[in-house]
Amino acid sequence: MVKRIKRLEKQEKSLLEQARKHRIKAETQIGKKDTIRAYWLGEAERFEKQAKKRAEMLKKLKEK
Repeated sequence: MVKRIKRLEKQEKSLLEQARKHRIKAETQIGKKDTIRAYWLGEAERFEKQAKKRAEMLKKLKEK
């Protein structure tokens, strides 16, 4: 169970880092063919949603 907790913590951290990078890209990159602002913001939101799920799973595991 300890390995699972560590894995989930690492996943949550990396997903939030990816979301941060995507938000920076949304602000700095000027639209190329498929790299429009809405795309990068959508990706960031998906990563944040996944990180939230990981955080909820961690909370449940730590309560046990």
